[in-house]
Amino acid sequence: MTTQKITNVPVVQIEVLVPVDVPAGRRARFELSLARFLFGNERVRPELSEALAQEGIDFNHLASLAAREPLGICPSPGAVEFVPSDKLAEVCRRHGIDLTSGGCALMTFTYDAYDGKERPSDALEINIKLPGSGARDIAESDELTADVATALFGDCRLSERARAYLRTHGVDLEAIAANNRGLLGGDGVPFTSRVSPEIHDYLRESGFDVDRFGRFDVREVDGADNDALLPSSWSKTTCC
Repeated sequence: MTTQKITNVPVVQIEVLVPVDVPAGRRARFELSLARFLFGNERVRPELSEALAQEGIDFNHLASLAAREPLGICPSPGAVEFVPSDKLAEVCRRHGIDLTSGGCALMTFTYDAYDGKERPSDALEINIKLPGSGARDIAESDELTADVATALFGDCRLSERARAYLRTHGVDLEAIAANNRGLLGGDGVPFTSRVSPEIHDYLRESGFDVDRFGRFDVREVDGADNDALLPSSWSKTTCC
């Protein structure tokens, strides 16, 4: 883990409360894999490719439609788009927060958050610090807090382009999954994943099963201080 100072860039600080034990020597790869999970986009699991092919669905084309579209106006490769809800955008305007100037999402990982405490078994808990003076208004509203999480991490659904492709072919993905539970590994296993099978397997070997921790819970929202020294292990550029 390194320490860096971020200046002149709006920073969203994301503290991930790690609910599993990870040896120190494995943490760098674990953190990169977990970050990809958090900022990943939903894709249909490859186990369903043959069942979908029988319905006339080209699995590779579906995967391309499910992928995040590149941002043509952003100079940073791999940047993610921060799209606020109408209410969240209004709060930002009221507090003079410019959502069009880009920024950075800075992630830290806390491994001792649950020492002596019960660990969540079905959710990944996160603390968020936001730039500007609107953090308090957001923290006091469950709806706005959820909007921030959605703007950062997506809504845990296939992209609209992928859903439209399935609708056009009259395919009910939930029905396909229900009829192929054996392929997915049993009841309760989602039919989409945010990461590749390789990353999924690595995280599971590390004790973090993404199928079990498929919900993100924001435990706390606070204001951020861009001039503070920030312990960082992973960062992501955000653009509008």
